[in-house]
Amino acid sequence: MAGLFGRLLARVWAKIFSSSLLTLNGYVAFNLPRAVTGLGTALLMGLVAVHVYVLASTPVLPLYFVIYAAVLIIACLVTAGALVFPKPTVAQAGWYFGSFVCAGFVVVYVISRIAELSGLTTLTGRWDLAPGTLAMALAVGFIAVHTTVLSGINVAHPRRQNWRD
Repeated sequence: MAGLFGRLLARVWAKIFSSSLLTLNGYVAFNLPRAVTGLGTALLMGLVAVHVYVLASTPVLPLYFVIYAAVLIIACLVTAGALVFPKPTVAQAGWYFGSFVCAGFVVVYVISRIAELSGLTTLTGRWDLAPGTLAMALAVGFIAVHTTVLSGINVAHPRRQNWRD
């Protein structure tokens, strides 16, 4: 039964990311693997920089937020290292892990704005804070870039398209 579910999930996943809407019918594609990987790494480093800024500029933070920020920073650094690793399987796993980390950040960010967290009660209902908005944009940007890699519009390092003119 697990094998059937796995195959079904793989088919649905492939069908979604090979849809004509996401692949733009194959009319648009870019063969810039270093630039795409650099963009993904820059988005992750921006997420790290925002959290370092929040940790450095806020005088009193709850311990759980400091631990969360440290785990997120370490995860982003590990992911950025995996993206530039020359072995294709490690780089591919880095993209998936990065999307997982960024999606996790988005979920925690939304929950922190909806639910009242102890020590961070002033953030409840506040969607207008610049560091949070920037971090959200960076995380969603990384997920969007990974989606273009999955759909075939972009190519990520160390892979290349073998196009002939």
